Order: sequence, then structure tokens, then C-alpha cells
Amino acid sequence: MFAITTTKEFLQKVVQDFEALGKKIDDSSLAINCILSSYHLHEWVWTNELKGRSPVTIGSDVIQTKADFVAWLDTHCPHFSLIQELANGTKHCRPVVYGTEQVAGYGRGPYGIGPYGMPYLLIDLGSHLPGDQRYLVASEMLRGVIEFWSKFFEDQKLT
Repeated sequence: MFAITTTKEFLQKVVQDFEALGKKIDDSSLAINCILSSYHLHEWVWTNELKGRSPVTIGSDVIQTKADFVAWLDTHCPHFSLIQELANGTKHCRPVVYGTEQVAGYGRGPYGIGPYGMPYLLIDLGSHLPGDQRYLVASEMLRGVIEFWSKFFEDQKLT
């Protein structure tokens, strides 16, 4: 796609999207770009790296199909199912199951969540969860996803 033709180059795009978001963590457009590229990275990895070598052993798991890989990601990649839900909600122009909000700064958002006094993007996972598990700051959630993929590429020798 344009100048991005390898899985490694797509990972670099994901990292660039995250770095841009890191400069303005309350920017919805930058967050959506990072969410979409982070989610679609698994398709590049499957199609260009794993599918042709199937079956592939990752840790102690044997991956034979894309469905196996997605199931593996659901249990090993932090917030993979959330990233999927957010990406699909964007694609289908429908609200996601989870609440999302742009928090303006001082005196806004739940206590003890997010950077103090700064605007950020908040993900509400639902009132059925206890307070310390209910909320995620979008940029921090994405940091965990990027760290996962960077380590995955290193461990699978994809870099």
C-alpha cells in the first residue's frame, strides 16, 4: 500500500501513529488512526509472515489458521478484543459497546485516572466493573498494545 509494502514497515506506521498520539493524547483523530493501524497489524502479520509457515508455534501454542492466531491474540495481546471493538465501531459508524469520552482536564473524568490536569481520551469498560478496572486512558492502553507487537516482532524474528 503506497510505500508500505512489508509487515515491518506497517509496524513502523503503527509506531509512528502512536508517537503522534503521544504528543496530543486528547486528539480523537490521532487515537482512531492508531487504533485502526494497531488492529489491522495482525492481518499483515498473518498474511505476510505466519500463513505461509503454518503451522507456527508461538510459545507453547500451535497456530494453524487465522482464527487460531486471533484467538491467541485475544489471550496474549493486551486489549486486543477492545481494539477490535473500537476499530469495528469506527468502520461501521456505530457506537461501541464501551463508552468513550474526551476528558478536558482539571476536575473532569474519574478521580485518579489519566494524567493530572491534562486532557486525554477515556474508555469506560462499564459500570459492572470495579472503579480500578472500569476505565482506561486510550494512550496508555495503546502503549501496551505497541509494546506487545514490538516484543512479538522481536521474539518471532520479524524485525
